Amino acid sequence: MDGLDDTFDHYLGQCRALLDRGVDDTVLCRRLAPDMDEAGFHLAVAMRFAARAVAPMEAPDIPSEYTQAALRTYADDIAGFRAGRTTGDLTGPVHHVAGEAELTQDPQDFLLRFALPNMIFHLSVAYAVARSAGVPLGKADFDGLHVYR
Repeated sequence: MDGLDDTFDHYLGQCRALLDRGVDDTVLCRRLAPDMDEAGFHLAVAMRFAARAVAPMEAPDIPSEYTQAALRTYADDIAGFRAGRTTGDLTGPVHHVAGEAELTQDPQDFLLRFALPNMIFHLSVAYAVARSAGVPLGKADFDGLHVYR
């Protein structure tokens, strides 16, 4: 899975970047819809998928509060957790939990159909909440690749 670790690292960095672009504590406690979790929770879950991609059942727990300070620390914890581990360490069936479902997937299926899409989903929700709260974000802030002048 060449490049997949770089992709998880990249989007972990994009999670951090949202915190630098004005996603503050007042935004982190907002929801996209009344029955959805807070933006801070979604951002933390997105970060956690960077860890789940290398060790599905050992990833650090999500912090109990979703403040800028707590999420910055969590991003650092996730980066430290990933150090020295790669998606290539997943060599056999991956047993994990998705919501309330207990799943077993081969590593490629786990990474490409579960871990990465879920990371992007949760990052997208946090991004959407921030945009709806008036944080001046664009596509470049989401993917870190686009440039607009």
